Amino acid sequence: IGQAFPYTPIANPRYFVADWTFGIQEEAMQKVVDEVRAKGAQVVVLLSHNGMDVDLKMAGRVTGIDAILGGHTHDGMPVATIVGNKSGKTMVTNAGSNGKFLAVLDLDVKNGKLADFRYTLLPVFADLLPADPAMQALITKVRAPYEAKLGEVLAVTEGTLYRRGNFNGT
Repeated sequence: IGQAFPYTPIANPRYFVADWTFGIQEEAMQKVVDEVRAKGAQVVVLLSHNGMDVDLKMAGRVTGIDAILGGHTHDGMPVATIVGNKSGKTMVTNAGSNGKFLAVLDLDVKNGKLADFRYTLLPVFADLLPADPAMQALITKVRAPYEAKLGEVLAVTEGTLYRRGNFNGT
């Protein structure tokens, strides 16, 4: 099942998505989940571009979704967040942005039900290919006046953080 950012028609020219509808639409999502379960789906995975905050709300309100793999807010979640709802629980995660990570989700299905899962967030290493020397020199030159500011530590956290607010993510 797929779900897109609710504010897509506001954030983009309407002609890009002229015949599409958007919104969180929990009732419509519940109907789709119920339909695929009725047709025999043993596991339901939602591929989302809602953002972590909306995904967490969706997981708590729509029952029957086993996992939500999301995006939009660029959160690289090292561990899955388990959200309880009235009929069980949903695993929610986001794999960062710009190809920096690959989310690997292994589902253990037994007797037609999700028994367990293993989630890993793998970093994608950009240094496997050597940098172009001319481009690297240009980047170094352009960044030089800002290095001290860019290297300044602003804060340190003990817990997992993710960006709040869908209008900040793209």
